[in-house]
Amino acid sequence: MATNITSKFSQGTGVIVTTQGDTRILAIHAYSTVTGTFDIEDSEGSKIKFQVAASGQADIYIGELGIKCKGTVSVSSPGANGGVTLIVG
Repeated sequence: MATNITSKFSQGTGVIVTTQGDTRILAIHAYSTVTGTFDIEDSEGSKIKFQVAASGQADIYIGELGIKCKGTVSVSSPGANGGVTLIVG
């Protein structure tokens, strides 16, 4: 079960969570001004990829167990004007 639930925001591409431990992604909100693919990765590689249409958004609920990530979590977005909010615990 997830505890200490918080939100983390990143615009464009870069590191969104910095930790040495584990993080669980419970939900994702993403938006982009251009069509493309978001890729969320941890220290071991890609964890989830999804597409968003131009001027579109995505809301993804994963659930209480979430996606387990080890170490630093980073995101690559299709454009500099896109953004991602992760709900993590």
